[in-house]
Amino acid sequence: MTSGPSEYRIEKVRRRVSLVMAGGERLHGDIFLQPTARYHSGPQEPLDLLNESDAFLPVDMDGRNLSLVAKDQIIRVQYEERAADTEMDGVALASVEIHCTDGSVVGGTIRLETRADRPRLLDFLNGGGDHERFLRLRMPNGVCLVNRRQIAQVRHR
Repeated sequence: MTSGPSEYRIEKVRRRVSLVMAGGERLHGDIFLQPTARYHSGPQEPLDLLNESDAFLPVDMDGRNLSLVAKDQIIRVQYEERAADTEMDGVALASVEIHCTDGSVVGGTIRLETRADRPRLLDFLNGGGDHERFLRLRMPNGVCLVNRRQIAQVRHR
């Protein structure tokens, strides 16, 4: 008995995103998320995928063209916020303006996930390490994931 390719297919959830690349190119397409996240309850979020150790990210541009994008070359990823993304009760927040290496500026709110003895924005920015390549910025019109390596400066608003 032979098995068809559909038996090996891994179920994924598509999420529409816009990417701004280091060279100035803007890409619009779908990324592929797991229906269940590895480290928290609920589905995988774009931040989870971008912070995984894989160097490349597949992006479906139009249903026919799949592009493999280097995560290090992404300056930021933007997408519409869903109800599950908005949970921010009981955490420290910082209103910031992020200046990226390409000259762009984005503003919004960052959820400061820090140790109790180090609650400052500076501690949060310095504490990410390699396992948190991107940080989440909540904006009035959605979510922006900013590549830490593409940040020139951050200012409190």
